Amino acid sequence: MRPRIAWLLPAAVVLTACPKASLHGPASAAEPHLTPEQTRVRDEVDHIASEVATLLETQSERIWTAWTQGTPAAIPQTYAGREALVSGETLQKVDQLRQVSQDGRNIRALTALHSFLVGELLGRELGDLNDAVANLEASLTFTSDGREVRLRELDRLLASEPNAARRKALWEDAVPALERLNRTLKRQQERTEQLVRELGYDSSEAFAAELRQADFDELMLQAEALLDVTEAPYREVMGKLSQRELGVPFAKLTRADLPRLFRAHAVDRFFPKEALLPRVDATLSAMGLSLEGLPQLTVDAAERPRKSPRPLALAVKGPSDVRLSMVPNAGVREQAATFRAVGQALHMALTTEQRFELARLGGAASSMAFGLLFQDLVEDPVWLEEYAGLYGQERAEYLAAAGAQRLFLLRRDAGRLLYQLRLWREQPDDPRELYSEVMARTDLLPVTQADTARFLLDLDELFQSGDRLRAQLLAGQLQGELKARFGPAWWHRRDAGELLRKLFAAGMGRTPREVARVLGAEGLVPDVLLLRLGTTLGVPIRLDAAGGSAPAQ
Repeated sequence: MRPRIAWLLPAAVVLTACPKASLHGPASAAEPHLTPEQTRVRDEVDHIASEVATLLETQSERIWTAWTQGTPAAIPQTYAGREALVSGETLQKVDQLRQVSQDGRNIRALTALHSFLVGELLGRELGDLNDAVANLEASLTFTSDGREVRLRELDRLLASEPNAARRKALWEDAVPALERLNRTLKRQQERTEQLVRELGYDSSEAFAAELRQADFDELMLQAEALLDVTEAPYREVMGKLSQRELGVPFAKLTRADLPRLFRAHAVDRFFPKEALLPRVDATLSAMGLSLEGLPQLTVDAAERPRKSPRPLALAVKGPSDVRLSMVPNAGVREQAATFRAVGQALHMALTTEQRFELARLGGAASSMAFGLLFQDLVEDPVWLEEYAGLYGQERAEYLAAAGAQRLFLLRRDAGRLLYQLRLWREQPDDPRELYSEVMARTDLLPVTQADTARFLLDLDELFQSGDRLRAQLLAGQLQGELKARFGPAWWHRRDAGELLRKLFAAGMGRTPREVARVLGAEGLVPDVLLLRLGTTLGVPIRLDAAGGSAPAQ
């Protein structure tokens, strides 16, 4: 199933929450032009920012306890006595100050604060609908082959089902449950659009562009180019993978087969449970980034009956109190997920930005990219041989499968972004027809009537696929730069750690494009990621067709 709304509490708090901090601080001297009235508003907004920081600290503590102990978080209770904090009047004050500000950092901080408050207001107004969707997703069942199946278990069952006909039946039998969910999703979508417009935005896209600090026109062009340039390589790679894993040509593959195609590869024995954390620490230590050497970072690796097994990076009090929860488990995916959370925890813990809004609010794409940079180590041939003892034919087959899945996910994010942008901009009479058109181009598979039942389920909340797409591109550029400067085993170099510290220092204050420019690039480009995928998969990818040029070797 899809992730829930990006601005709901767990997602918002994970990348926010730090102690009280001044909105303006030393930067206030940059705006001496403010009138006495504007100065009064500035002071009020400063108080609002401090209240938001305190609220998020409280919520983070509750989420941490719920995640690690299995107790209810009771987040709505944290708003008691703070109802005025999330209101139209508060938004008006923040926007009023933003309109008269002449300092770029102040404008960015105010925009981040404004976007966060809008998201909180939307979450409150949509609370009942959001709960209805979540409850439906958790409780919906359908009947298949005479037995009741939970909808949320569908992907797991498809991945474990060896019979293609049975996979197809499961996929089609789920349609009535999906259509029931679609009715609630449609109400949620329509209400969201109505609220966003009432708050002064032209559309959900306009708000998402502010929230994610994204240029969707540019991203749309990049998504189009990525689908074009990777089409032939994708078809070739998927043909090899489907024949090897499922024994069928790509032309006979259906969307019901994809979970089985991308199930965990048979290399899990190279990733035993007891090696998970030692490998993380050994990898980080040579760069001077050892988790044990960061007193501001708390790692909870204990196993408890009600503890969530998924890794979580949480900034409770900003860089002074960052926490990392994990449960050591065996398997390559567990190693990858742990590395991803570690990368995000390091980004949070090593932030030196003092302004609350720039440190912890704003778009999450850059932080996602740092997580992906470390996650990608489990697909690095040098790291795999050094730490997992994986090499030769077995490594080659694993990397081919992992690379194919990475290419699939890259295209899927590009396709979902295109679908959502076209859906909002074109307002077609039949959204399912548009969904069929875009997904057929994206997956290069026929789109059946059962497939189109996912036309609302595949909508990312507030264009989150734009964040994922940019994060993948930036992670590719980060890895390429580290290898170029410090060699194939860049994690052995302390100066690589120093470069990462420099990038982490800005917190959420840099967009992916700006992080890329710090590295010396013109901006965010797909070149390095596509070159790496082409090399791993053994298929040529014409980089110039993606709007860039191949980096020097």
